[in-house]
Order: sequence, then C-alpha cells, then structure tokens
Amino acid sequence: MNPFFRKSLVLTVLLLSLVQGAVSAQSWNLGDIPTFNLRERDLTREQVFLEGPWDFYWNNLLIKESDFKAREAETILVPEAWNKDSRYPEHGYATFRCMVQLPPGSGNIGLRTEYTFNHYKLFVNGVLLHQNGEPGEEWTLNPRIQPPRVVPLPRSSSLEIVLQVSNYYDFNGGILDAPSIGSLELLLLKQGRLEIMESFLFGVFLVIGILYILFFISGRDDGDSSLFFGLFSLVLALRTLLYGEHILVKLLPTLPLELEATLGHLTFYMAVPLFLRFTNREYPSRIGSFLERPLDIISLAYCILAVSTRHRFYINFLTVYQLAALAAGLTIFSVLCRRAWQKDMSARVILGGFILLLLAAVNDMLYSQKVLDTFHMVPLGLGVFILGQATLLSWKIGKSFAESRELAMELKSTNSSFRRFVPEEFLTYLSKKTIRDIKLGDHIQMDMTVMFLDIRDFTSLSEKMSPHENFQFLNSYYKRVCPVIRDYDGFIDKYLGDGIMALFAGKDSAENAVQAAIKMRLILKLYNNHRANSGYDPIRVGIGIHSGTLMMGTIGEEKRMDGTVISDAVNLCSRIESLTKEYGLNIALSEESYKRLQSQERRQVRYIGKVPVKGKAEPVQIYELFNGDSPSITNQKLRTKEVFEKAVRHRDAGQYEEAYACFKEVQAEFPEDMTTSVYLSRFRESHS
Repeated sequence: MNPFFRKSLVLTVLLLSLVQGAVSAQSWNLGDIPTFNLRERDLTREQVFLEGPWDFYWNNLLIKESDFKAREAETILVPEAWNKDSRYPEHGYATFRCMVQLPPGSGNIGLRTEYTFNHYKLFVNGVLLHQNGEPGEEWTLNPRIQPPRVVPLPRSSSLEIVLQVSNYYDFNGGILDAPSIGSLELLLLKQGRLEIMESFLFGVFLVIGILYILFFISGRDDGDSSLFFGLFSLVLALRTLLYGEHILVKLLPTLPLELEATLGHLTFYMAVPLFLRFTNREYPSRIGSFLERPLDIISLAYCILAVSTRHRFYINFLTVYQLAALAAGLTIFSVLCRRAWQKDMSARVILGGFILLLLAAVNDMLYSQKVLDTFHMVPLGLGVFILGQATLLSWKIGKSFAESRELAMELKSTNSSFRRFVPEEFLTYLSKKTIRDIKLGDHIQMDMTVMFLDIRDFTSLSEKMSPHENFQFLNSYYKRVCPVIRDYDGFIDKYLGDGIMALFAGKDSAENAVQAAIKMRLILKLYNNHRANSGYDPIRVGIGIHSGTLMMGTIGEEKRMDGTVISDAVNLCSRIESLTKEYGLNIALSEESYKRLQSQERRQVRYIGKVPVKGKAEPVQIYELFNGDSPSITNQKLRTKEVFEKAVRHRDAGQYEEAYACFKEVQAEFPEDMTTSVYLSRFRESHS
C-alpha cells in the first residue's frame, strides 16, 4: 500500500474516533449488537447514560448466547416505551441487550437503575446483578418497588448488559429511564446530592406548611387562605418523599407497592384543589369559585378510586385528571395575571413562582407520557414557588407584627398593671390563664399558711404626719418587706392600710412563712436605723402566723368583684396577730404552724400558753418566735425558756401558785420580758 495513503487512512480513523467520542457514547461494532463505546470517556468525571439503540426481543426472556443467536433481534430506542410502536401492546414482556466498551484500566464502575413499575432483571456478562420484582409471561405482584440504585459492575473491558422486562402494571412498558454508567464514587456522590436536595425540599415544604397553619391558627389571617396553603405545602412535603430518589421507600424498605403508589397519586389529587382554594381565598374570582366545587368533586372521586382500586387500574384514568389539573392551573394563572396587572405585589410574587411551577408540571406530564425527553422538574419549580411563598409569609408576619406591636405593648402594660392589683398566684391557684377568665363565684379549697402583719400604734404615728407623708411612709416600709414574702414563695393577698395579709402554699408553707417573718424582722432593724438617722421615731410590728384550710375565690357582683380568702383559719390568724400586742410579742405562731416546721430545734421558740381568742370557744395554743430579736434579749429568753414554759404549763393546768412562783423567778432574771409582766399583772388583778 502506498505509504501516503496508509498514513492518510490512519489519520482519518483517528479523527473519526475523536469525533465519535466527543459527540456520542454510541458506536456500532462487535458484530450486530448495539455497542456503547466509552473507551475515550473519563468515567470518574462524567455519568454516561446508555441512551440509543438496543437489541429488542419481544415476547422473549433471554439470557444464553445460544438463545440470542436463535432469534432475530429488532432495534428499539432507549429510553422509550415499547408501546409507542403500535405493534407492541403496553402489557407484555421483552428482553433488551447491548454491549458497553469501558476505558482501559477502569476501576470501580457502577450502573445506576431508575425507579420503575416495570419488573426487570439485570444481567451483566451473564450474571444476575439486580432485579425489581419477577419479570414473566403473566402478571405477578411485586410487593416492593426498588428505589433508584447504584449496582457495582464486574471489572472487564467489555460488558454485555441484558435487561429482562415485563409490564402488567403501568400504562407504559420498557426501559422508561435509561440506565447510566460511571465510577461508583461519582454515581454514589450524585445520588447522595439528590437525596440531600430532596430532603432539603421536604424540610422546606414541611416548615412552610406548619408556619402557614400556625399563622392561620393564631387568627392573624383575615380568611382561611393560610390554612389551605399550609395544607398544600404539607402535601407537597409528602410528595417529595415519594418521587425522585423515593426517600420514603429507602426509609421504609417494607413499604407496600400499592400504598406508595396510592400515596403518590393522592398527593396529586389533593394538591390541585387545595391550591385552587388558596388562590380563590387570597384573590376571589368568579371563574375560580365556579371551578372550585367541580374540581373538589373530581378530586374526591379520584381519591376514592385510588384508595379502593389497584394502581394498574386507576393509572388508566390519570390523563383525564391531568387535563382537569391543567384547566385549574390555567384558571389560577389568569386570576394571578389580572391581579398582577392591578399592581398587587403579592400576586406578582405568586405569579412568578406559579409560572415556573406550571411549566414544570406540564413538563412532568409530557415526560411521564414520554413526549419530552427531559427530567422531573416539579421539585425544582416547587422549591422556587415555596421560596416566594416564604417571602410573602415573612412579609405578612412582619406586617401583622407591626400592626399589633402597639397593641401588644398596651396589653403588656395593662397586664402588668393588673398584676399589681391581682396576684398571679391567685390566677394560678384558680387555674386561670388571664384575669379575663375570672368569673364571679370561682373558688378553690386549699391548705395554706396565713400571715398577718400590723404596724404598732399607727394612729399615733399618722397623727404626726401629713396625708402625703403617711403614704410615703407606708410605701417606703412595704417596698422593703413585701419582696421578702415573694422570695419565700408567698404572695400578698391584701394591703390593710397599716398591715398586710399574705398567703403561703405547699408542704413547706409554714416553714416559708416563718423564714419570711424572721427576714422581715431583720429588715425592720435596718429600716429603723434609717428612720433614726432621718430624725423619725422607730416603728414596731406584730406578725401572726397560722396554718389551715381556707376557701380562695371571688366575691362581689358582676360589675365589681374582688378576690379574697374566707375561712376560720384567716380569722384566727388575725386574732393571733392582735395577741402579739397584748402579750408583747413580735412574731406569734399557732400550734398548727409550729408543728409543721421542718426543724423546730433550729427555731428560737417558746410556748406562750393557751390563750383565749375572740370567736373561739376553746383557748388556742400560741408560740413566740423570737429569732430576730436583739442578741441580749434572745439570750435572756433562751436562759429563762425552761422556767418560763414551766410557768405557762402550770398556768394552763390551773396551778396558779406554782405558775406565779415560776413567773416571778423569770422576772427576777429577765425583768424586760413583757410577756412575763403581762402574766404577773393578771395574777395580781385576779387576787386583788
């Protein structure tokens, strides 16, 4: 051969090979078997779809080379439904075959199969690598559809790929999505990215749906458009898990085929009427209202059809509903266009997203019918649309917040003012959330500890002050002592002018009341020092504490009511407080409160005796709590406590001579004890 001719021939072959590798992955060699030549492709960087001619053997399920040679192959394009050719019905079975030439030294190579209702078995070089159901000559139930999967391929420079396919379930048969080849790492990476994207979309739809429903529940929406859009978003969230990478099947591998297929169709049948209702509520129109009821009826009928029949039956009616959905979409589109033309900003945002969503939906309808060779675009369109809705929701919430901010501040100020007059604890114990819930006659019976505090000789003090100074004095004192009550889990029920009534609840109520009383005595010392520095006379207070059952509730009439407590325990505590002045005590406890103290030994307490109380047939046992007295007085009371209590018990028993002798002994050692002086004075009066 001429050397020049030989060189020209070699150059031509090389140029053709380069063109062939750049333009298409397909070539025809290896005899008559369609072959995809990937030898010049970098499979670590690109995913190659096996799209193009495949050998096709109708009504044959073949695997052996001898079987292939015994039958004549036809050629069919993949991806494409075999029933696109009128010679083949939608239901039937066939074998697809092709060859793939891989680059030299290829590493871990994989093949990705897509989701399909068609049953298939995948053979590579005669070995079964993967299957979806059981392809056969008649229909058999496939309990679970396989989600998109990446299958590792054997290490070989040449691969024979055989797919046995049968369809008795869908209205399209064949290889409807071409398998693809690439490095395992690349295919798994892309699959992971798709799963992340769809999971992200699911989260976005879910959150937006919940936010819109909460916005509706909060009552900030004038109508119910937020409710319908929230439900629409939740339906889309579920739909995201059912298509694309079919994440729900991966999460629930045992999910039955019929259930997954039904859920997928239900999301379609529910999303369309929900979105139409949303649009009609947001932008009322005559044509939208007219279409709403018929679409609801059609959607309900399709939902019932999907639930009550098998997918292989109701799938035949999908095209009719798609036409109804398209009519609803065009109606919504016209309404949005009109409102956008009227310079409605929210309508313009929705319209922009809706146009993308509508185009994506049309694409998916044509793609499912194999009219277009694209991919499912609805998730992408929905993502853009929902993003626009999220922006609108933010705008609505911001607008609502701006309108209600002033009202909220006013309500906050009002509630704060109410809390000054009505204790929060009062509402809590009556199981009321706000003061608006309080009704006349609301009441509850509780076991509590009551504290009465009274300022001694307030009348004499007030005569030396002007009305303004009187109020200043009382508020100055209460400002110091009242927080102590709250510090020990109590609350002030009433201010009584020159005194207060406080309540403590719970198992530690008596202990808390006693600790509060001691702390108030210490604060009184500091307050009197401050008064002395300002040239004012010191003040003295008496505190009475009693525990028992009481009734808490509201009294009055519909136009004016008040919260109060009513019981014998309250009256008795008031009497005990008045005894502090009579017997020269600072803090007086009833026997019931004394018994409830957690650590009596730590309390500086002495028994005062059985004291007659107005309104009580029997005397009441009283104890003096002298924690908080000056150190000298406290030490004297502790030294004389045993003799003093002995005298009191003699007196309670009617042994007056023995009691008198003991009281005289106490007075000799502790002449400043006012209580002893009171008892001795009464003994003298009774024997004079």
